[in-house]
Amino acid sequence: MFLAIRKPSGLAALLAAAALLAVTAAAGSAAAEGNRITAGAAAAGLRPYAAAAAAAPAAPKAQANEPLHIVAVGDSLTVGYELGMNTASVPYGYAERVYEQALYRGRADLKNYGIIALKTPGLGKFLEAAADGKTIAAEDVQANLSTYPLAPETVAKTAALAADLKQADLVTVTIGGNDFTPIFDAIKQGGLTDAGLGDKLNAMLDGYIPQFEASLRTILSLNPKATIAFADQYLPVPAPSVINKAITQSQYDVLTAGVDRLKGLNEALAAKLTKEGYDVRAVDVSKPFRGKELTYTYIAKGDIHPNQYGYDLMGRAFADGIWGSYREPGALPAGTPLRVVVNGADLKGGNKPVLKNGATFLPMRDVANALHATLNWEPKTQTATIASNGKKVAFTIGANTMMVDGQTVPLETPAYLQTSGGHAYTYLPLAALSRGLGYQVEYRKPIATVFINP
Repeated sequence: MFLAIRKPSGLAALLAAAALLAVTAAAGSAAAEGNRITAGAAAAGLRPYAAAAAAAPAAPKAQANEPLHIVAVGDSLTVGYELGMNTASVPYGYAERVYEQALYRGRADLKNYGIIALKTPGLGKFLEAAADGKTIAAEDVQANLSTYPLAPETVAKTAALAADLKQADLVTVTIGGNDFTPIFDAIKQGGLTDAGLGDKLNAMLDGYIPQFEASLRTILSLNPKATIAFADQYLPVPAPSVINKAITQSQYDVLTAGVDRLKGLNEALAAKLTKEGYDVRAVDVSKPFRGKELTYTYIAKGDIHPNQYGYDLMGRAFADGIWGSYREPGALPAGTPLRVVVNGADLKGGNKPVLKNGATFLPMRDVANALHATLNWEPKTQTATIASNGKKVAFTIGANTMMVDGQTVPLETPAYLQTSGGHAYTYLPLAALSRGLGYQVEYRKPIATVFINP
Protein backbone atom coordinates (compact mmCIF):
# COMPACT_ATOMS: atom_id res chain seq x y z
CA MET A 1 0.00 0.00 0.00
CA PHE A 2 2.88 2.37 0.70
CA LEU A 3 5.66 0.80 -1.33
CA ALA A 4 8.55 2.89 -2.64
CA ILE A 5 7.89 6.07 -0.71
CA ARG A 6 10.84 8.34 -1.22
CA LYS A 7 12.71 9.66 1.78
CA PRO A 8 16.08 11.36 2.27
CA SER A 9 18.91 10.04 4.36
CA GLY A 10 21.57 11.31 6.74
CA LEU A 11 21.78 15.03 7.38
CA ALA A 12 19.44 15.73 4.50
CA ALA A 13 16.83 13.59 6.21
CA LEU A 14 16.93 15.73 9.31
CA LEU A 15 16.66 18.93 7.33
CA ALA A 16 13.95 17.58 5.05
CA ALA A 17 12.18 16.35 8.15
CA ALA A 18 11.84 19.88 9.36
CA ALA A 19 10.82 20.91 5.88
CA LEU A 20 7.99 18.45 5.84
CA LEU A 21 6.44 19.29 9.17
CA ALA A 22 7.97 22.44 10.57
CA VAL A 23 5.16 24.83 9.92
CA THR A 24 1.91 23.16 9.05
CA ALA A 25 -1.76 24.03 9.44
CA ALA A 26 -1.85 24.81 13.11
CA ALA A 27 -4.01 25.13 16.14
CA GLY A 28 -4.01 25.22 19.91
CA SER A 29 -3.59 27.97 22.40
CA ALA A 30 -1.49 30.90 21.26
CA ALA A 31 -1.84 32.49 24.66
CA ALA A 32 0.83 30.25 26.18
CA GLU A 33 3.24 29.88 23.25
CA GLY A 34 2.27 32.34 20.53
CA ASN A 35 4.00 35.33 22.09
CA ARG A 36 7.20 33.55 23.10
CA ILE A 37 9.88 34.84 20.73
CA THR A 38 13.40 33.86 21.70
CA ALA A 39 16.47 35.98 21.15
CA GLY A 40 17.29 34.31 17.85
CA ALA A 41 13.76 34.74 16.54
CA ALA A 42 13.59 38.33 17.69
CA ALA A 43 16.82 39.07 15.87
CA ALA A 44 15.29 37.55 12.76
CA GLY A 45 12.32 39.89 13.02
CA LEU A 46 9.77 37.06 13.11
CA ARG A 47 6.42 38.63 13.84
CA PRO A 48 4.35 37.11 16.65
CA TYR A 49 0.61 36.68 16.32
CA ALA A 50 -1.64 36.46 19.35
CA ALA A 51 -5.22 35.26 18.99
CA ALA A 52 -7.93 35.42 21.60
CA ALA A 53 -9.00 32.08 23.02
CA ALA A 54 -12.51 30.95 22.07
CA ALA A 55 -14.87 28.61 23.87
CA ALA A 56 -14.98 25.11 22.41
CA PRO A 57 -18.12 24.41 20.37
CA ALA A 58 -20.41 21.52 21.24
CA ALA A 59 -19.50 18.02 20.09
CA PRO A 60 -20.56 17.19 16.52
CA LYS A 61 -23.88 15.38 16.28
CA ALA A 62 -25.03 12.76 13.81
CA GLN A 63 -28.29 13.22 11.94
CA ALA A 64 -31.32 11.30 13.18
CA ASN A 65 -31.02 7.55 12.55
CA GLU A 66 -27.60 8.07 10.96
CA PRO A 67 -24.06 7.30 12.13
CA LEU A 68 -21.62 10.13 12.73
CA HIS A 69 -20.07 10.53 9.29
CA ILE A 70 -16.35 11.35 9.49
CA VAL A 71 -14.24 12.41 6.49
CA ALA A 72 -10.46 12.82 6.77
CA VAL A 73 -8.56 14.83 4.15
CA GLY A 74 -4.93 15.87 3.98
CA ASP A 75 -1.40 14.59 3.68
CA SER A 76 0.55 11.54 4.89
CA LEU A 77 -0.42 12.20 8.50
CA THR A 78 -4.05 11.76 7.52
CA VAL A 79 -3.03 8.58 5.68
CA GLY A 80 -1.41 7.38 8.92
CA TYR A 81 1.89 6.56 7.23
CA GLU A 82 4.68 5.03 9.32
CA LEU A 83 8.24 4.06 8.50
CA GLY A 84 8.37 0.54 7.07
CA MET A 85 4.83 0.37 5.73
CA ASN A 86 4.31 -1.68 2.59
CA THR A 87 1.46 -2.68 0.31
CA ALA A 88 0.06 -5.08 2.90
CA SER A 89 0.09 -2.60 5.78
CA VAL A 90 -3.09 -1.31 7.39
CA PRO A 91 -2.60 2.24 8.73
CA TYR A 92 -3.48 3.05 12.32
CA GLY A 93 -3.06 6.79 12.57
CA TYR A 94 -4.83 9.69 14.19
CA ALA A 95 -7.90 9.41 11.92
CA GLU A 96 -8.53 5.81 12.95
CA ARG A 97 -8.24 6.81 16.59
CA VAL A 98 -10.76 9.61 16.07
CA TYR A 99 -13.06 6.98 14.56
CA GLU A 100 -12.68 4.78 17.64
CA GLN A 101 -13.45 7.69 19.92
CA ALA A 102 -16.60 8.33 17.91
CA LEU A 103 -17.63 4.68 18.29
CA TYR A 104 -17.49 5.06 22.06
CA ARG A 105 -20.16 7.73 21.64
CA GLY A 106 -22.42 6.04 19.08
CA ARG A 107 -22.59 4.77 15.52
CA ALA A 108 -19.93 6.17 13.21
CA ASP A 109 -18.14 5.65 9.91
CA LEU A 110 -14.88 6.97 8.46
CA LYS A 111 -13.85 7.85 4.90
CA ASN A 112 -10.14 8.65 4.54
CA TYR A 113 -8.91 10.71 1.57
CA GLY A 114 -5.35 11.27 2.79
CA ILE A 115 -2.67 11.56 0.08
CA ILE A 116 1.04 11.09 0.71
CA ALA A 117 3.21 14.14 -0.17
CA LEU A 118 0.19 16.41 -0.71
CA LYS A 119 0.76 20.16 -0.38
CA THR A 120 -1.73 22.89 0.42
CA PRO A 121 -2.25 24.08 -3.19
CA GLY A 122 -2.80 20.45 -4.20
CA LEU A 123 -5.42 19.98 -1.51
CA GLY A 124 -7.15 23.09 -2.81
CA LYS A 125 -7.25 21.72 -6.37
CA PHE A 126 -8.49 18.33 -5.17
CA LEU A 127 -11.31 19.92 -3.18
CA GLU A 128 -12.21 22.37 -5.95
CA ALA A 129 -12.53 19.54 -8.46
CA ALA A 130 -14.80 17.69 -6.05
CA ALA A 131 -16.94 20.78 -5.46
CA ASP A 132 -17.18 21.47 -9.21
CA GLY A 133 -18.15 17.89 -10.02
CA LYS A 134 -15.05 17.33 -12.13
CA THR A 135 -12.45 14.59 -12.34
CA ILE A 136 -8.79 15.51 -12.10
CA ALA A 137 -5.49 13.69 -12.58
CA ALA A 138 -2.85 13.44 -9.87
CA GLU A 139 -0.36 15.42 -11.98
CA ASP A 140 -2.92 18.21 -12.34
CA VAL A 141 -3.28 18.32 -8.58
CA GLN A 142 0.46 18.48 -7.94
CA ALA A 143 3.62 17.78 -9.93
CA ASN A 144 5.02 14.27 -9.38
CA LEU A 145 2.10 13.32 -7.13
CA SER A 146 1.36 10.29 -9.31
CA THR A 147 4.66 8.72 -8.21
CA TYR A 148 3.35 8.21 -4.67
CA PRO A 149 1.42 5.06 -3.73
CA LEU A 150 -2.37 5.32 -4.07
CA ALA A 151 -2.26 9.03 -4.93
CA PRO A 152 -3.72 8.59 -8.45
CA GLU A 153 -6.45 6.29 -7.14
CA THR A 154 -7.41 8.69 -4.36
CA VAL A 155 -7.38 11.78 -6.58
CA ALA A 156 -9.70 9.97 -9.00
CA LYS A 157 -12.38 9.79 -6.29
CA THR A 158 -13.55 13.41 -6.54
CA ALA A 159 -17.20 12.39 -6.97
CA ALA A 160 -17.07 10.18 -3.88
CA LEU A 161 -15.23 12.89 -1.95
CA ALA A 162 -17.92 15.44 -2.79
CA ALA A 163 -20.71 13.06 -1.77
CA ASP A 164 -18.98 12.16 1.49
CA LEU A 165 -18.23 15.78 2.38
CA LYS A 166 -21.85 16.75 1.74
CA GLN A 167 -23.06 14.28 4.36
CA ALA A 168 -20.11 14.62 6.75
CA ASP A 169 -20.75 15.55 10.36
CA LEU A 170 -17.03 15.84 11.10
CA VAL A 171 -14.09 16.63 8.80
CA THR A 172 -10.49 16.33 9.99
CA VAL A 173 -7.56 17.95 8.19
CA THR A 174 -3.76 17.82 8.33
CA ILE A 175 -1.98 19.74 5.59
CA GLY A 176 0.85 22.17 4.94
CA GLY A 177 4.07 20.59 6.15
CA ASN A 178 5.21 19.65 2.66
CA ASP A 179 4.89 23.29 1.58
CA PHE A 180 7.92 24.55 3.48
CA THR A 181 10.76 22.48 2.02
CA PRO A 182 12.51 25.56 0.51
CA ILE A 183 13.18 26.91 4.01
CA PHE A 184 15.25 23.87 4.89
CA ASP A 185 16.91 23.65 1.52
CA ALA A 186 18.12 27.19 2.19
CA ILE A 187 19.42 26.22 5.64
CA LYS A 188 21.23 23.23 4.18
CA GLN A 189 22.91 25.34 1.49
CA GLY A 190 24.28 27.69 4.14
CA GLY A 191 24.86 31.42 4.09
CA LEU A 192 21.37 32.26 5.34
CA THR A 193 21.30 34.73 8.22
CA ASP A 194 18.74 34.48 10.99
CA ALA A 195 17.13 37.64 9.67
CA GLY A 196 16.96 36.14 6.19
CA LEU A 197 15.48 32.94 7.57
CA GLY A 198 12.86 34.94 9.43
CA ASP A 199 11.96 36.89 6.30
CA LYS A 200 11.54 33.72 4.24
CA LEU A 201 9.46 32.08 6.92
CA ASN A 202 7.24 35.14 7.37
CA ALA A 203 6.63 35.32 3.62
CA MET A 204 5.66 31.65 3.49
CA LEU A 205 3.39 31.95 6.49
CA ASP A 206 1.67 34.98 4.99
CA GLY A 207 1.05 33.10 1.75
CA TYR A 208 -0.05 29.88 3.39
CA ILE A 209 -3.05 31.17 5.33
CA PRO A 210 -5.10 32.37 2.32
CA GLN A 211 -4.53 29.04 0.55
CA PHE A 212 -5.60 27.04 3.57
CA GLU A 213 -8.61 29.27 4.20
CA ALA A 214 -9.71 28.70 0.60
CA SER A 215 -9.64 24.93 1.16
CA LEU A 216 -11.68 25.23 4.34
CA ARG A 217 -14.23 27.40 2.56
CA THR A 218 -14.51 24.86 -0.25
CA ILE A 219 -15.39 22.19 2.31
CA LEU A 220 -17.89 24.54 3.93
CA SER A 221 -19.43 25.35 0.55
CA LEU A 222 -20.26 21.67 0.22
CA ASN A 223 -21.42 21.31 3.81
CA PRO A 224 -21.76 24.45 5.94
CA LYS A 225 -23.01 22.43 8.92
CA ALA A 226 -20.00 20.13 9.20
CA THR A 227 -17.58 20.43 12.10
CA ILE A 228 -14.02 20.88 10.80
CA ALA A 229 -11.05 20.08 13.05
CA PHE A 230 -7.58 20.86 11.69
CA ALA A 231 -4.22 20.34 13.34
CA ASP A 232 -0.82 21.88 13.40
CA GLN A 233 2.16 19.57 13.19
CA TYR A 234 5.28 19.34 15.25
CA LEU A 235 8.68 20.71 14.26
CA PRO A 236 10.47 17.43 13.47
CA VAL A 237 13.94 18.71 14.25
CA PRO A 238 15.19 18.23 17.80
CA ALA A 239 16.91 21.12 19.51
CA PRO A 240 20.61 21.45 18.67
CA SER A 241 22.93 19.34 20.79
CA VAL A 242 26.36 17.75 20.74
CA ILE A 243 24.88 15.05 18.50
CA ASN A 244 22.44 17.14 16.47
CA LYS A 245 24.23 19.92 14.62
CA ALA A 246 21.91 20.08 11.62
CA ILE A 247 20.79 23.56 12.67
CA THR A 248 22.06 26.21 15.04
CA GLN A 249 20.32 27.26 18.22
CA SER A 250 19.34 30.60 16.71
CA GLN A 251 17.89 28.87 13.63
CA TYR A 252 15.97 26.51 15.89
CA ASP A 253 14.61 29.51 17.79
CA VAL A 254 13.42 31.10 14.53
CA LEU A 255 11.72 27.88 13.42
CA THR A 256 10.09 27.34 16.80
CA ALA A 257 8.79 30.89 16.81
CA GLY A 258 7.47 30.29 13.30
CA VAL A 259 5.48 27.30 14.53
CA ASP A 260 4.10 29.46 17.33
CA ARG A 261 3.19 32.26 14.96
CA LEU A 262 1.42 29.90 12.60
CA LYS A 263 -0.51 28.47 15.51
CA GLY A 264 -1.77 31.95 16.28
CA LEU A 265 -2.62 32.65 12.65
CA ASN A 266 -4.64 29.48 12.42
CA GLU A 267 -6.38 30.14 15.71
CA ALA A 268 -7.41 33.47 14.26
CA LEU A 269 -8.65 31.73 11.10
CA ALA A 270 -10.73 29.26 13.12
CA ALA A 271 -12.15 32.12 15.19
CA LYS A 272 -12.97 34.08 12.03
CA LEU A 273 -14.90 31.20 10.48
CA THR A 274 -16.63 30.40 13.76
CA LYS A 275 -17.76 34.02 14.02
CA GLU A 276 -19.31 33.61 10.57
CA GLY A 277 -21.45 30.80 11.96
CA TYR A 278 -19.35 27.77 11.04
CA ASP A 279 -17.94 25.16 13.42
CA VAL A 280 -14.20 25.20 12.72
CA ARG A 281 -11.70 24.15 15.39
CA ALA A 282 -7.94 24.26 15.72
CA VAL A 283 -6.23 21.28 17.37
CA ASP A 284 -2.90 21.68 19.16
CA VAL A 285 -0.40 18.98 18.22
CA SER A 286 2.86 20.92 17.96
CA LYS A 287 3.22 21.80 21.62
CA PRO A 288 2.80 18.24 22.98
CA PHE A 289 5.50 17.05 20.54
CA ARG A 290 7.96 19.81 21.39
CA GLY A 291 11.06 18.46 23.07
CA LYS A 292 9.89 14.87 22.56
CA GLU A 293 10.37 14.54 18.82
CA LEU A 294 12.73 11.58 19.14
CA THR A 295 10.18 9.74 21.29
CA TYR A 296 7.13 10.32 19.11
CA THR A 297 8.63 10.04 15.60
CA TYR A 298 11.09 8.04 13.50
CA ILE A 299 13.46 11.00 13.15
CA ALA A 300 16.35 9.00 14.60
CA LYS A 301 15.88 6.55 11.70
CA GLY A 302 15.73 9.25 9.05
CA ASP A 303 11.94 9.50 8.73
CA ILE A 304 9.82 12.34 10.09
CA HIS A 305 6.48 10.58 10.44
CA PRO A 306 4.99 9.77 13.84
CA ASN A 307 5.35 6.34 15.35
CA GLN A 308 2.44 4.77 17.21
CA TYR A 309 3.19 6.89 20.29
CA GLY A 310 2.99 9.98 18.10
CA TYR A 311 -0.22 9.00 16.38
CA ASP A 312 -1.72 8.17 19.76
CA LEU A 313 -0.82 11.67 20.94
CA MET A 314 -2.42 13.16 17.82
CA GLY A 315 -5.56 11.09 18.32
CA ARG A 316 -5.84 12.34 21.88
CA ALA A 317 -5.37 15.94 20.76
CA PHE A 318 -8.09 15.61 18.13
CA ALA A 319 -10.45 13.93 20.60
CA ASP A 320 -9.90 16.75 23.08
CA GLY A 321 -10.60 19.32 20.38
CA ILE A 322 -13.71 17.52 19.12
CA TRP A 323 -15.31 16.07 22.26
CA GLY A 324 -13.35 17.66 25.08
CA SER A 325 -12.03 14.32 26.32
CA TYR A 326 -10.34 11.09 25.30
CA ARG A 327 -11.68 7.75 26.45
CA GLU A 328 -9.18 5.07 27.40
CA PRO A 329 -10.05 1.45 26.60
CA GLY A 330 -11.08 -0.44 29.72
CA ALA A 331 -8.71 -2.90 31.35
CA LEU A 332 -8.69 -6.29 29.64
CA PRO A 333 -8.87 -9.07 32.27
CA ALA A 334 -6.43 -11.94 31.97
CA GLY A 335 -7.67 -14.61 29.59
CA THR A 336 -10.24 -12.31 27.97
CA PRO A 337 -9.64 -12.08 24.21
CA LEU A 338 -11.34 -8.72 23.65
CA ARG A 339 -13.46 -5.95 25.09
CA VAL A 340 -17.11 -5.49 24.21
CA VAL A 341 -18.55 -1.97 24.35
CA VAL A 342 -22.32 -1.71 23.96
CA ASN A 343 -23.79 1.75 23.41
CA GLY A 344 -20.75 3.31 25.08
CA ALA A 345 -20.70 1.01 28.12
CA ASP A 346 -18.27 -1.84 28.77
CA LEU A 347 -20.10 -5.16 28.77
CA LYS A 348 -20.59 -6.53 32.26
CA GLY A 349 -21.16 -10.16 33.12
CA GLY A 350 -19.69 -13.16 34.85
CA ASN A 351 -18.63 -14.89 31.64
CA LYS A 352 -15.90 -13.91 29.23
CA PRO A 353 -16.36 -13.48 25.49
CA VAL A 354 -15.34 -16.54 23.48
CA LEU A 355 -13.64 -16.48 20.09
CA LYS A 356 -14.70 -19.47 18.01
CA ASN A 357 -14.19 -19.96 14.27
CA GLY A 358 -13.31 -16.29 13.95
CA ALA A 359 -16.53 -15.11 15.60
CA THR A 360 -17.20 -13.62 19.03
CA PHE A 361 -19.71 -15.40 21.26
CA LEU A 362 -21.29 -14.24 24.51
CA PRO A 363 -23.76 -15.86 26.94
CA MET A 364 -27.27 -14.95 25.82
CA ARG A 365 -28.25 -13.35 29.14
CA ASP A 366 -25.20 -11.09 29.14
CA VAL A 367 -26.03 -10.05 25.58
CA ALA A 368 -29.69 -9.41 26.39
CA ASN A 369 -28.81 -7.33 29.44
CA ALA A 370 -26.26 -5.27 27.53
CA LEU A 371 -28.68 -4.57 24.69
CA HIS A 372 -31.56 -3.90 27.09
CA ALA A 373 -33.44 -6.57 25.16
CA THR A 374 -36.12 -9.06 26.14
CA LEU A 375 -35.09 -12.71 26.21
CA ASN A 376 -37.11 -15.87 25.80
CA TRP A 377 -35.68 -19.40 26.02
CA GLU A 378 -37.61 -22.38 24.66
CA PRO A 379 -36.00 -25.49 26.19
CA LYS A 380 -37.80 -28.03 23.99
CA THR A 381 -36.42 -26.60 20.75
CA GLN A 382 -33.34 -25.07 22.40
CA THR A 383 -34.20 -21.74 20.82
CA ALA A 384 -33.28 -18.33 22.21
CA THR A 385 -35.32 -15.34 21.04
CA ILE A 386 -34.13 -11.80 21.69
CA ALA A 387 -36.23 -8.73 20.90
CA SER A 388 -34.97 -5.15 20.84
CA ASN A 389 -35.16 -2.01 18.76
CA GLY A 390 -38.41 -3.19 17.16
CA LYS A 391 -36.77 -6.37 15.83
CA LYS A 392 -36.78 -10.02 16.87
CA VAL A 393 -33.96 -12.52 16.35
CA ALA A 394 -34.12 -16.25 17.13
CA PHE A 395 -31.25 -18.76 17.36
CA THR A 396 -31.55 -22.52 17.66
CA ILE A 397 -28.59 -24.39 19.10
CA GLY A 398 -26.48 -25.88 16.30
CA ALA A 399 -28.59 -24.42 13.46
CA ASN A 400 -26.83 -22.82 10.51
CA THR A 401 -29.64 -20.29 10.12
CA MET A 402 -31.31 -17.72 12.35
CA MET A 403 -34.71 -16.05 12.16
CA VAL A 404 -34.84 -12.26 11.81
CA ASP A 405 -38.38 -10.90 12.06
CA GLY A 406 -39.68 -14.24 10.80
CA GLN A 407 -37.26 -14.44 7.86
CA THR A 408 -34.62 -17.17 7.58
CA VAL A 409 -31.08 -15.79 7.40
CA PRO A 410 -27.91 -17.89 6.84
CA LEU A 411 -25.61 -18.18 9.84
CA GLU A 412 -21.93 -19.07 9.49
CA THR A 413 -21.35 -19.65 13.21
CA PRO A 414 -24.25 -21.38 15.02
CA ALA A 415 -25.20 -20.82 18.64
CA TYR A 416 -23.93 -23.48 21.04
CA LEU A 417 -24.16 -24.70 24.63
CA GLN A 418 -21.16 -24.61 26.93
CA THR A 419 -21.02 -26.28 30.33
CA SER A 420 -19.25 -24.55 33.21
CA GLY A 421 -19.44 -25.42 36.90
CA GLY A 422 -22.25 -27.86 36.31
CA HIS A 423 -24.36 -25.29 34.46
CA ALA A 424 -25.07 -25.05 30.73
CA TYR A 425 -24.82 -21.62 29.14
CA THR A 426 -26.16 -20.66 25.74
CA TYR A 427 -23.60 -18.75 23.68
CA LEU A 428 -24.81 -16.60 20.80
CA PRO A 429 -22.79 -15.14 17.89
CA LEU A 430 -22.51 -11.49 18.88
CA ALA A 431 -22.11 -9.88 15.46
CA ALA A 432 -24.94 -11.85 13.83
CA LEU A 433 -27.28 -11.07 16.72
CA SER A 434 -26.44 -7.37 16.78
CA ARG A 435 -26.81 -6.96 13.03
CA GLY A 436 -30.07 -8.89 13.11
CA LEU A 437 -31.34 -6.34 15.61
CA GLY A 438 -30.19 -3.50 13.34
CA TYR A 439 -27.16 -2.48 15.41
CA GLN A 440 -23.76 -1.42 14.08
CA VAL A 441 -20.97 -3.85 14.97
CA GLU A 442 -17.34 -2.80 14.52
CA TYR A 443 -14.29 -4.74 15.65
CA ARG A 444 -11.21 -2.60 16.19
CA LYS A 445 -8.25 -4.96 16.28
CA PRO A 446 -5.64 -2.39 17.44
CA ILE A 447 -7.47 -1.97 20.75
CA ALA A 448 -9.07 -5.45 20.83
CA THR A 449 -12.55 -3.98 21.15
CA VAL A 450 -15.92 -4.78 19.62
CA PHE A 451 -18.25 -1.76 19.45
CA ILE A 452 -22.00 -2.33 19.28
CA ASN A 453 -24.20 0.71 18.76
CA PRO A 454 -27.95 0.95 18.11
